[in-house]
Amino acid sequence: MPKKFTDQERTWIHEKLLIEGRRCFEARGLKKTSVEDLTKTAGISQGSFYLFFGSKEELFFEILQEDEKRIRDTMLESFKPGDAITKDGIKQFLLQAFQLMDDSPLLRQMTVRGEMEQLIRKLPQEIQEKNFVEDKDSLMPVIETWQAQGILSGVSPDLIVSLIRALVLLTLHKEEIGGKLFPATLELLIDLLAEGMVSR
Repeated sequence: MPKKFTDQERTWIHEKLLIEGRRCFEARGLKKTSVEDLTKTAGISQGSFYLFFGSKEELFFEILQEDEKRIRDTMLESFKPGDAITKDGIKQFLLQAFQLMDDSPLLRQMTVRGEMEQLIRKLPQEIQEKNFVEDKDSLMPVIETWQAQGILSGVSPDLIVSLIRALVLLTLHKEEIGGKLFPATLELLIDLLAEGMVSR
């Protein structure tokens, strides 16, 4: 039977799992990291792990969200609502987002064949839906500014968020597209998207 923990112990163990989980996942990936690997480094039993997370995928996703939040915060800091929206501004905004994503070892792990599929398959639907809402909420200042200047003004914010997410999902198929061609392909696609957004 899993040990009962005090609130202080729970907080400490939760933080320890996040720290050690990141280290394990960055080194081995999601598929090759076991719950045993995670609990050994955190100093708890495997049964106790499930007092904190429903699965290793849920732990991975919480750590991944830390990276996503850092990227979103950086993007919003660079975004100036008062500036005129141009094709080049949209292009640079999106390219910066992809560069920040590429700098994250965990997000790069998602491009490994089968990693994303496992995460989506094991992650509860309500967590995935909550993530979509958080993405939408964080992008709303950008979307509202775009629409105020006539960019995609007749398109629902949900659809714009889905468009950006579709672009992000493209990065999960680097191998199929071709590693050498992928950066140029992505830049061309973003260029065409930005062109279409300002001329729509």
